[in-house]
Amino acid sequence: MKIIYMKQGCQLLVLATTLASQFVLAEEKTPETPNWKANVEFGYVATSGNTETTSINGGFSAVYEVEKWRHAIDIKSIFGSAEDSTTSDVKTNAEKYFIEGKTDYKYSETGYAFVLANYEDDRFSDNDYQASIAIGRGFGFKPSETSKLDLELGLGYRETKKKATLLLPEESIGESIARLSAAYEWQITKSSKFEQKLSTDIGEDSTVTKSYSGLSANVAENLALKLSLTATHQSEVRGDAEDLDTVTAVTVVYNF
Repeated sequence: MKIIYMKQGCQLLVLATTLASQFVLAEEKTPETPNWKANVEFGYVATSGNTETTSINGGFSAVYEVEKWRHAIDIKSIFGSAEDSTTSDVKTNAEKYFIEGKTDYKYSETGYAFVLANYEDDRFSDNDYQASIAIGRGFGFKPSETSKLDLELGLGYRETKKKATLLLPEESIGESIARLSAAYEWQITKSSKFEQKLSTDIGEDSTVTKSYSGLSANVAENLALKLSLTATHQSEVRGDAEDLDTVTAVTVVYNF
């Protein structure tokens, strides 16, 4: 009986050792650090003399990606002030906040499904706020070893709250939208990169088109300088509001 128990014990020991070794190998194959990247950017411009102005813009973005999933968040803010030459009072002339979240599910090598939601609050536009959500399908391409292109098509819903004017009351507009977007990224050199993003949300009452162009160059391992141009066009505005807003920025970007 003792011999039988010893044999069974040896078999259990071998089995346990085998399972432990497989578990260790599996742990070694699993990366210890998550596959994510993020950056923080900040820009500041001040002028003095005949004109006193201050402009501050900042942002944070992060992407977490695994085999089938990709999650991204983008936060941006802009603040500007200027001194009135007549009264010498300092007045805010720009204040804008934007946040966007997006999740992609990669079901094939080039295809993916996405869910996207964003919110924008611009104090000096005719909107009190504008928020939208969309779902759809995307296609990822590799035009070259140093570039990539994403094309997306989706459907969603947008809610816009219009500010009251002298002639028109405050109004909330909800509408279905069709979304078309493209994102292109080109790694020019190891230390420089170009980005171009274009999207249009076509609604029953208005169409909102956004364009972003950015050129960045590393000045250190994790530090870069970026020149960017952001343009937003709304087909329908109220009062004397402009239908096109543009922001040109020079920022310092820290990648981690």
